[in-house]
Amino acid sequence: MPPLITDLIWILLGGLVGGMIAKTLKQPLILGYLVAGVIVGPNTGGVTVISGEMINILAEVGVALLLFSLGIEFSIRDLKPIGRIAGFGAMIQVVVTLAFGTLLGRMLGWDKLPAFCLGISIVSSSTAVILKSLTSTGHVATLSGRVMLGMSIVQDLTVIPLMIVLMSLHNSGGGSVLEIMAPIGMAVLFVGIMVVVGSRVIPQILKFVAHWQSQELFLFTVVAISLGIGYVSYLFGLSLAFGAFVAGLVLAGSDYGNKALSEMIPLRDLFALVFFVSVGMMLQPEFIWKNVGTISLLVAVACIGRGLILGGLCWSFGYRNVIPIAAFLGMMPISEIGFIVIQQANADGPKGPVIDNYVYSMILNMIVLSMIIGPFVSGFTAPLYKMFGRVFRKDVTNIEIKAAGLDRHVVIAGGGHLGRYIARVLRFLKLPYVVIEPNHRMFVKMQGEKINILFGDPTQATILGAANIDKARLLLITTDAYADIVGITRAVKETVPELRIVVQYEGQDNLQDLAGLGIDEIVQP
Repeated sequence: MPPLITDLIWILLGGLVGGMIAKTLKQPLILGYLVAGVIVGPNTGGVTVISGEMINILAEVGVALLLFSLGIEFSIRDLKPIGRIAGFGAMIQVVVTLAFGTLLGRMLGWDKLPAFCLGISIVSSSTAVILKSLTSTGHVATLSGRVMLGMSIVQDLTVIPLMIVLMSLHNSGGGSVLEIMAPIGMAVLFVGIMVVVGSRVIPQILKFVAHWQSQELFLFTVVAISLGIGYVSYLFGLSLAFGAFVAGLVLAGSDYGNKALSEMIPLRDLFALVFFVSVGMMLQPEFIWKNVGTISLLVAVACIGRGLILGGLCWSFGYRNVIPIAAFLGMMPISEIGFIVIQQANADGPKGPVIDNYVYSMILNMIVLSMIIGPFVSGFTAPLYKMFGRVFRKDVTNIEIKAAGLDRHVVIAGGGHLGRYIARVLRFLKLPYVVIEPNHRMFVKMQGEKINILFGDPTQATILGAANIDKARLLLITTDAYADIVGITRAVKETVPELRIVVQYEGQDNLQDLAGLGIDEIVQP
């Protein structure tokens, strides 16, 4: 059997087993994938994946599809409410982190350019890891999720010109302004073409294909568009993933965005598994063991330091409540773009490599370990948030209105499109209701429609109290994220154990567990 086929089988089996173990231990799937990669990688013995180069190519496709789906979910309109923190705030963070990382490298005794390379490697958080973690918990559409993803994307865009500066300083003793600005200009030109041309052409292509009512053909078209535009981005001197992300942004505003996203999710998740397993394969346990002190210091200082900078910026830009905590814990994993930086810096050039193999291995293992630790650490966001609320005895949620005066009403927790439609029906029937909406974009939309709505986390007692949950006649949970359903139900049962609860839930998994929580009815769409 060809080695590539054998390797793919081991990767998929390893990812499956790792994912099952992670679920059993109530950890994110991505953590299981990364650990599986460590086990089947070439540095741990036993079963070994040998077609590393081909696996990395498939992994790059996985990142492109992940960011394409992110682009669809994260439309241009979503950037407006968070424009200051995602743009200006992220740029401040990049500058501060770059200086912080360079100083850390110098303190370790590295030369100026290797230290500068370390700074560049840690300025950006892993968009792929953040997206996967948020998706698994159902928090992609929350305000904290939007802030984290928005900042992460801007961080990624800054790495390319910084890498050009690094290579120019090494090869020629300095870089011209034209050399530094060229990649930025190409990125602006590419985005401009996509906005002007792509926004008109791509929806028409999908409309043409959709009329055949072929699910397979529609899926192939979506994948071809995402990877094809990614390839055009590569020809512009940018990355495949960046082009795919821009294609998703352009498609987000069309009538076919949601359809495209729903069709490609299974394929995206499959390639994402390959990517995260391939990241785990890069870990070098023997090297870590020999340099455990230095690498532990790098991981701790780089991740915690950058997390503190991000959390502090969120706070200073007026984002309170859970958002600074989410940014601190959720944005710890270092970006996969760091791999590209150190590969370029370790390659032979006119004056040799920027970094030697020792520095390369140091930064490589630091990035991989941060990706392994990141999903586990992000799971402490909610408990830390609740503890913060108990300690300081204050409202730590975003409440926009009060539901004063409501009695014998329906509470719609989770909002979303289903919550919006139910609210319309209840309003038409002149029945009292209130919607609890954690998604800021949907909150603004429903506010414009004069729907009675609260903006906040429906698992929090303060928000439920603002909705007069103790006077409600019925609770409808309209989110389909299992963790959110459990959290909302438990929070309500602590306050109003006799309240009737109706839930929508898709799939057969966890049905018995949900019924055991005291839910009266589970509606499966």
